[in-house]
Amino acid sequence: MSAVGSWDAERAELGALIELCSLPHMGPARLRALLTGRDALAAIDQLRAGRAGVRAALRSCRGVDEPLIATWRQQIASAFERAAVSGHPVGADLLAAHAREGIWLSVPALADAAEIWESDPEPPALLFGQGIAVDPQVRRVGVVGTRRCTAYGRTVAQQLGSGLAAAGVAVVSGLATGIDGIAQRAALDTGGPVIGVVGSGLDQVYPASNRTLWADVARHGTLLSEYPLGRRAAQWQFPARNRIVAALCEVLVVVESGSAGGSMYTVDAAAERDRPVMAVPGPITSAASAGTNRLLAEGCAPVCDVDDVLAALGEPGRADAPPGSLGFPAAPAAPLDQQVLDELSAGPRTLDELALLTGTGLGELASSLSRLQLSGWASEAGGWWEKAR
Repeated sequence: MSAVGSWDAERAELGALIELCSLPHMGPARLRALLTGRDALAAIDQLRAGRAGVRAALRSCRGVDEPLIATWRQQIASAFERAAVSGHPVGADLLAAHAREGIWLSVPALADAAEIWESDPEPPALLFGQGIAVDPQVRRVGVVGTRRCTAYGRTVAQQLGSGLAAAGVAVVSGLATGIDGIAQRAALDTGGPVIGVVGSGLDQVYPASNRTLWADVARHGTLLSEYPLGRRAAQWQFPARNRIVAALCEVLVVVESGSAGGSMYTVDAAAERDRPVMAVPGPITSAASAGTNRLLAEGCAPVCDVDDVLAALGEPGRADAPPGSLGFPAAPAAPLDQQVLDELSAGPRTLDELALLTGTGLGELASSLSRLQLSGWASEAGGWWEKAR
């Protein structure tokens, strides 16, 4: 490779790197082991030749055995055969395939945003992206939470997403259902910057229900993955994805979370990277707020308004904004709304039960429940209404 020009050398290195990323069951930790002390060109050559040093490095990774290494060597041999036929460097066909799909590649250590990764304990070797490149000058806040969010969590995520976007702050999240996707949709609808980090190839939408959101982030924001085209979602890839969310954000906000789960992986990754973690208080009776309330008990700063997050960033608040436009919903003002909430505090009720208990007509009662649902105070499922927070 020494005889080629600098641009060709860079493309050859990138081709070798994408070829390594495309090996089956190749993950961030295994790739780091391969690239420790060697560049991608050397790693792919040594793996192809079965060098003892590379084999030992890989065998130190959990789950790597000789049959898997043999599979990798066979795939690399096929890649070299294709390259010999085409006359192009190894990986050139993969580079072209990603380019045709509008996917750009970034080596984080060499990118414009290299300072984000320079002290990271587990930086990605290669990122696949669509949309706008990450601008390190744009402030970034991670918003994460449970997939099984309550009406209260949904309202908070929406207002956080829109409030941060209105302040020009990028919302970073994992494009999951629930809190993640709700916050990013709100940010997009407000016209603000968004960064979505996914756990599969950029052609493998997961979850399928977020297909429209996925496309909108790729079109109007930044969509990132560590995985090449064709890599399907797998459970082990999501904790790895969460560390990138933590690395990219300057402050991490957890809206709703159980005591365990993906959000807590992100919290741990943020703490490892010295990123401040904030949490939204929730009802002590809500399982969806068990994790966030524990974070508050352990000393995390509470988020009661978008201004709290902006203050953690060192940004000015939004004191000039209309009441309630960036904060969380105020307490119900209408006497009937408060009366309905008082009845729901005793437990779930049907519409007929509420009409009987409040002495209110069904039309007026339906309007009250609609107001409470839109403001995040009440939710309905299967004909039963309950207090959401």
